[in-house]
Amino acid sequence: MTPVSGIAMRRRQWLWNNYVPLGELTIAAGPAGTGKSQHAVWLASAVSRGTLPGELYGHPTSALYMASEDSWSYTLAPRFHASGADLDRVHRLYAETVEGSESVLRLPVDVEALGDVINETDASLIVFDALLSTMSGDLVKQGVVRSVLEPISRLAQDMNVAILGIAHFRKAGAGDPLNMISGSAEFGQVVRSAIGFARDRDAEDGSCVMSLIKTNIAPQGLPSIRYRIAPAVVDTPDGPTDVGTFEVIGETDQSVGDLLDQQTGTAEDRSERTEAAEWLREYLLDQGGSAKASDVLKAARADGIAEATLKRARSKAGISTKRQGFGKGSVWSLDSSGSHSAHSAQASGPDPNELNVIPMPPRTTRTTEGETA
Repeated sequence: MTPVSGIAMRRRQWLWNNYVPLGELTIAAGPAGTGKSQHAVWLASAVSRGTLPGELYGHPTSALYMASEDSWSYTLAPRFHASGADLDRVHRLYAETVEGSESVLRLPVDVEALGDVINETDASLIVFDALLSTMSGDLVKQGVVRSVLEPISRLAQDMNVAILGIAHFRKAGAGDPLNMISGSAEFGQVVRSAIGFARDRDAEDGSCVMSLIKTNIAPQGLPSIRYRIAPAVVDTPDGPTDVGTFEVIGETDQSVGDLLDQQTGTAEDRSERTEAAEWLREYLLDQGGSAKASDVLKAARADGIAEATLKRARSKAGISTKRQGFGKGSVWSLDSSGSHSAHSAQASGPDPNELNVIPMPPRTTRTTEGETA
C-alpha cells in the first residue's frame, strides 16, 4: 500500500484539447467508410506541424503510424502529402521478424520495443490502424482484451504520449455506440476516452459527425464535430492520384448516437422525424429564419414533439447550429440557400478558439518532393 500523501499529482494534459488526451489510449471507432483513417492522418499531420490546439501547440513533434489495412505507397503516403504533414516527422511503424520480414506489431509483446522507438523519435502520437490487428487470441473471452490494452495504456501514461487505436463498429446492432465496437465489449470498459464516427445520411453535403462516446476526463457536454472527406490530388512519379482528406466543417449538437439510432430506427421513427422536420422548418420560418435552441425545444414539447426526435430531424430540415458562446446556448437557423443541406452555412470553417480545432490549410496539389504545385 502507498499513502496518498506519497503520490505525486500531475496536471491533465491534452494532445488535442478535450478530445485526445496525453498519457492515455483513445479509441476512434465507427462504421466502415466514415473517414476514421483520414482523421488519424489529419491528427498526425497537425502534430507534425505543431498546429493542433493542445499542450504541444507551436511545438512540432513526431508521430508513429502503424497501418494494417491501407497501402503506404498507394494510400497513406499520398494522404499525408495532401494533408500538409511534415513528412520527416511522420514515421511508418512496423515490426521486423527474426527472419527479416515485416509484420504488424503484436501487443503486448512489442510494448517494450515500442517504448524504445518513442524515445528515439520523440513521438507524441502513436496510431494503430487498426487496433484489432495487433491482437491475437479469443478476444471474446473475459479478460483477454484487458490484458492487451492495460500494458499499452501504462506505456502511454509512463511516457506521456497519446495512443490512438482505430476500431470498427459491428455491422448489426444499435444502442450505446461504445458497446458496438467490434471484437469485445472490453474495449469500451478499459479505455478512458473514445471517439465515435457516423455518417449523416440526411446531409446533402455528404458530411459525417464525430463525437466523444466515452470520456472520464474531459468536460461534459462537449459539442460534436461535423466533417467531410474532401477530394485532393497528389502528384506521384506515376502521375496524379486522388485521395480523400479530413476537413472540419463546424460544431453540431447532433451526436453519433443520434445518427446511429436514426439509421436503425423503425418506419414509424422515420415518419416521426419527417413530421418533426416539417414542423421545425415552419417554426423557424415564423421566427424569421432562426431561434434559440432552448425556445425551439420548448415550443416542440408544447406541440408533443420529443426533444430527441427533433434533434434527429435537424439534418432533414436543413438546419445549421451555431453556438453563441460559453453558457449562452446555441441558435438553430434555416439554411440560407433554401436547400436541405444541413450545414452549408458553416462550410467556411469554425472559429478555432470555440471549436478547439485548427482547420487544415487550403488543399493543394503536392509533388512527391513535398513542393506545392
